[in-house]
Amino acid sequence: MSELSQRLAELLDASVAKCTEGCDVAIAFSGGIDSGLVAALAKRHAKSVRLYTVGTRGSHDVEAASEVAPLLGIPHEIIEIDDRAILENLRREIEITGTMSPLTLAFEMPLFCVMRTCSESIILGGQGADELFAGYSKYVGMKDLQMRDEMAKDLAKLYTSTKTHESKMGQHFGKTVRYAFLDKDIVALSRNAPTEALRPIDEDVRKKLLSDAAVDLGYDFLADRKKKAAQYGSGTMDAVRRICRSKGTTYNELVAGMCRELGV
Repeated sequence: MSELSQRLAELLDASVAKCTEGCDVAIAFSGGIDSGLVAALAKRHAKSVRLYTVGTRGSHDVEAASEVAPLLGIPHEIIEIDDRAILENLRREIEITGTMSPLTLAFEMPLFCVMRTCSESIILGGQGADELFAGYSKYVGMKDLQMRDEMAKDLAKLYTSTKTHESKMGQHFGKTVRYAFLDKDIVALSRNAPTEALRPIDEDVRKKLLSDAAVDLGYDFLADRKKKAAQYGSGTMDAVRRICRSKGTTYNELVAGMCRELGV
């Protein structure tokens, strides 16, 4: 562990406390390190916490979350989605947000399902961890300046696109999404950290600084948890592709058709 990881641990604990103190909180939970750390820290500070995992039967996230939830000692609900539910959610998500991006719609479907289901008004997840701590596989092997540039672009997209989309969903369902990783001090720590401290070692060892912070916080069992992008970990994208093959169309064409029908 290092002084940098210890500082990150302190900042993340303080940020989760600000987001959850005295609140009933829902965690959009994939079983990975990002949402796992937020959940573990929320348990320290929130009035109550419940984990919600969205996925098709046997999907990566459902299995991973079912393994980790008992270790956290937090109530856990699985929201299982099938082909019919995926199509219905996709149409409703377009209708509510006006978003036409197929990738955004697939990525955001798990959070959409959590909002539709949970009774809590405050929702947290792991948004921002990949952008701040070089969690995406595309960063592997990049040179310093290129990696920093891509991280900055991805973070900007989160602020301008992702948060806008999630805000529209939240307004519709009466929910507020809070972003523990986007605390200004955590963002500043990432920007000022030596690039070498953030650089992924390989495909299997990414977000090492965040893993070290998990150990510093006493959550060793979260340190090496792997995570897939939401649209893949939840099984949503595989299901959509299967649906499209059966209809003789592509995902892009499916979304475009729904947008036309809805007048988006």
